[in-house]
Amino acid sequence: MDPLFRWAGSKRKLLPNIKSRFPRSYGTYHEPFCGSACLYFDILPGHAVLSDMNEELILAYQELQKCPSGVFDYLVSYEVSKDKYYEIRGLDVGSMTTAERAARFIYLNKLCFNGVYRTNKSGFFNVPMGSKTGKMPTLEGLLAISEALQNAQVISGDFAEAAKNIKSGFLFFLAPPYSKPESRERGEYGLGSFHFSDIERLIVFLEYINSVGAFFIFSYSDCEIIRQNLRSEWVVEVVSVRRHVAGFNAHRKVVDELIVSNFSAC
Repeated sequence: MDPLFRWAGSKRKLLPNIKSRFPRSYGTYHEPFCGSACLYFDILPGHAVLSDMNEELILAYQELQKCPSGVFDYLVSYEVSKDKYYEIRGLDVGSMTTAERAARFIYLNKLCFNGVYRTNKSGFFNVPMGSKTGKMPTLEGLLAISEALQNAQVISGDFAEAAKNIKSGFLFFLAPPYSKPESRERGEYGLGSFHFSDIERLIVFLEYINSVGAFFIFSYSDCEIIRQNLRSEWVVEVVSVRRHVAGFNAHRKVVDELIVSNFSAC
């Protein structure tokens, strides 16, 4: 099934490449940078852990798990217009119920520019309304998303927190946001999200997954710092992708991406 959210950096176009690398069997599926969770919604594993540093995203998933109709009741009350968009964007989430916050997140995601999530330094969402927007989900659509999430534990937190419960045979799909050392601090994906300076920690995490006998599939932009830290026995594939979601037209280009796994596909 399709994911609910539009998401910058989504791996939807890489799903065939990624799924071709899956082990024949695996235990709990983990996605520590879940975002739109397009792979999860495509494969619908029997047991999964979805996590992300974006608390508003995670809260939306959690509310949809529990009470999709309650979220829909708020969502359907929001008029689709430019004035309403900026009114909803400017609301103080601290004074809202969790169902209201989830509806607000869905509404803004569907109408914002290119599905980008970005906050200012105070943590307030500041993406303008887009000219090409997504359709608001129906109640039936939210009910289907809710049903699909019933096999998942959805939590907010840093990717390394998953190390506490890793067991042999678990499968991790890791696709952190792209970042460069010289990138401006724009609050993309939310304050505190993955940054270039976290790559070293991520490599350590991959090593740990490997050491306990779990599987990982890791996807990231092809860059020297990643290549320098990969084990020679890990399987590396380079694929070309066109990045459509970006704040500037100059960034819409074909780039190479690495898909790395610590096992050979069966």
